[in-house]
Amino acid sequence: MGRVIAVANAKGGIGKTTTVVSIGAGFALKGARVLLIDADPQGNLALALGLRPRRTLYDVLADGLGAAECVVPARPNLDLLASDETLLSVQPQIARRADWSRALDASLRPLYGAYDLVLIDSGGSLTTLSTNALACATDVIVPTAIEHFSLKSIDLLFAQVAGVKGNSGSIRLIIPTMFDPRVRQSGELLAALRGRYGALVADPIRVNVRLSEAPTLGKTIYEYDPRSRGAIDYALLVERLGAMFSFRASARPANGSDAAPRPATAAPTAVAAAPRGPEACPNCGHALQFATLAGYRVAYCEHCKYRHQTLASGPRR
Repeated sequence: MGRVIAVANAKGGIGKTTTVVSIGAGFALKGARVLLIDADPQGNLALALGLRPRRTLYDVLADGLGAAECVVPARPNLDLLASDETLLSVQPQIARRADWSRALDASLRPLYGAYDLVLIDSGGSLTTLSTNALACATDVIVPTAIEHFSLKSIDLLFAQVAGVKGNSGSIRLIIPTMFDPRVRQSGELLAALRGRYGALVADPIRVNVRLSEAPTLGKTIYEYDPRSRGAIDYALLVERLGAMFSFRASARPANGSDAAPRPATAAPTAVAAAPRGPEACPNCGHALQFATLAGYRVAYCEHCKYRHQTLASGPRR
C-alpha cells in the first residue's frame, strides 16, 4: 500500500485543488503511480485536468459501484476518481451508517495497492466527507493562504484531525500558498506561521497568475508553463515530499491496466532530482541543490531560498 494523503483545510479558496493537481502531476512525472480522488462536491479536479468523467465518487458511495470502475486515466501515471454536485446527496446517507467515518476508506481500500500515492482533495468545511477523507489518510498536508483568516483555520483543522485520529501527528506539512513577497504583511504572517509551527511549514508557493490560468485550460502547471515560478515552487515541493516519504518509483501497473509498467530506474521526463553540484549559493555561500523541471535546471539554496533556472541542455543558440 502506498501513501494516502488528505489535502485539507477548514477554509476554502486557499489552493487545495491546485496543490493536489500540482503534487500529483509532479510525482507522476517522476515515475510514481498516482491516484487523485475528489471528495469535494464542487468537482474541481476534473475541470482542472480537462476531463468530464461519466462515473464519479457518487456512483461508488451511493450506488455501490466498484471504485476501480469509476477511475479514469488523466495523464501517464496519473488517474482520477472525480466528483460533482451529486456528491452533496451522499453525505446524509453516509451519516446514517454505523461506520459512517470509514465509509470512504472501505470503498477505496481495494484501490490502494495499485498506487504509490493517493491524494484526496477534501472540501473547505467540516463535513461528513472531509472527516472521511481524514480517516482514510496516512498523512495530512495543509495548504493555507497567507492571510489572517486562513491561518486561524489551521488550529481548527488540528483539532479535527486529533478528533478523528486521536492526535494530530499525521499532519506532516503546512504549505503556504498565494505568497506575495512584495507585501510586508505576507512576510510577517509567514514568520508568525513558522514561529507557531516550526519545521512543519514548507517554503511558500508564490503568487503566480499562471497557476490560476492553467486549470481554466485543463492543464497542469508543468504543461502550461514549466518556466513559471508556480511550476518551480511546486516542483521543489514535490522534491521535499519525495525526500520526506523516501519515495522511489515503483514498477506496479495502474489499476486494471494492461500496459507494461515503467521501470523504477527510468529517468523522469519532467520533474527530477539532480545530483548536488559543487556550486555555492551566490547570496550566502551554502551549497546549492538542483532539480530538473521540463528541460530546465533549477538551482536552489535551502538556507537563504535563492533560486535560479537555466536550460538543462545549455543556452539556446
